Amino acid sequence: MIPTATKNTVRERRGSAVSSDNTTLLISDRPDCSRELAHRLGAICRCQTMALFDRQPVAAVAAAVVADVGFRDPANIRRVRELLSWPRASGAPIIAILRDNSHQERVQATALGATVLLPATASDLDLAAALAPAVRYEQPCASAAATLSPAQNIEQASLQFGMLFSAAVRGEAPTNRHIEATTKCVMTAIGEGGIRRWLEIIWRHDDATYQHCLLVTGLAAEFARSLRFTAGDQMQLIRGALLHDIGKAKIPLAILNKPGALTANELTVIRTHAQIGYEFLRQQGGYESAVLEVVLRHHELLDGSGYPGGLSRAQITDLVRLVTICDIYAALIERRAYRAPMEPARAFKTLQDMDGKLETALVRAFASVAEKSAAPRLA
Repeated sequence: MIPTATKNTVRERRGSAVSSDNTTLLISDRPDCSRELAHRLGAICRCQTMALFDRQPVAAVAAAVVADVGFRDPANIRRVRELLSWPRASGAPIIAILRDNSHQERVQATALGATVLLPATASDLDLAAALAPAVRYEQPCASAAATLSPAQNIEQASLQFGMLFSAAVRGEAPTNRHIEATTKCVMTAIGEGGIRRWLEIIWRHDDATYQHCLLVTGLAAEFARSLRFTAGDQMQLIRGALLHDIGKAKIPLAILNKPGALTANELTVIRTHAQIGYEFLRQQGGYESAVLEVVLRHHELLDGSGYPGGLSRAQITDLVRLVTICDIYAALIERRAYRAPMEPARAFKTLQDMDGKLETALVRAFASVAEKSAAPRLA
């Protein structure tokens, strides 16, 4: 974030090109071609576009800067270096949009002070995640489901979750309104696109925590549908899945994104996420007790070998048992840079082999979800 002293100083300047310290400034060398990007950013936060060679003075009041310019042109590079002097000094995030994502572009953008590098194909969720440290999302931005394709519904649900999780990173509990908007997006996306389409799109996201939470949420939505839950019960299960790992917002990224096995100390830290998430939501108030149980207990196992409480059998609620199955299955099929995902059939066999830890009847019922999550066979 821009230091408060800097904000107060620049607010006193007149004639600045940017009018709000919660605005993202989009700098483009081709504003006409950047309209789509500006529209996408505008759905996430307030956005103002500035032509690269516009000589209107720029005051340091934007929360973040997005540079959509050609990083190979010497004239562009000189102008970008000039314009980025204030965000570099203030520590505001600088997001560079790379048109061909080449090594040369990456090196040049980094040299100019870019703190985040995104390809031109970056999703709305990737943009939201990059802006999260600096931009406050004030309104959920769901579009009417009838106007979206199944793939767009899934991206919309992803964006909604990105906003929800980013709020938690800043210490702000998601509002009930936001949770309901996200839940409805997920229900629509799964209902129209199905779990396989959901997985194909969610697997494109690089952030491991986002990917995992969205995998669990989609699987939970499909599981609820396959069990013929009422709409109200489906929404409750989706809410629990959405929030189950909210405590990871407070776990260091070096541990969350570590590309390998965790040390004993790191494992101890990451296992605190269930208690952290529970306390975070409980202190805010207004959350269903059943959902809070999911956040706290989703790593408990029927034989008492789980955490944080070592609960067993009747101590573990039905909602927790459902989310736990989705959570374990999602972890098995996740796509990571350092390991291949487990095939759905093998992942489901792993669930079956956890007899005594997971409820056998529910695992059996999950078979249809696992089958739908598998890639279609070629004739």
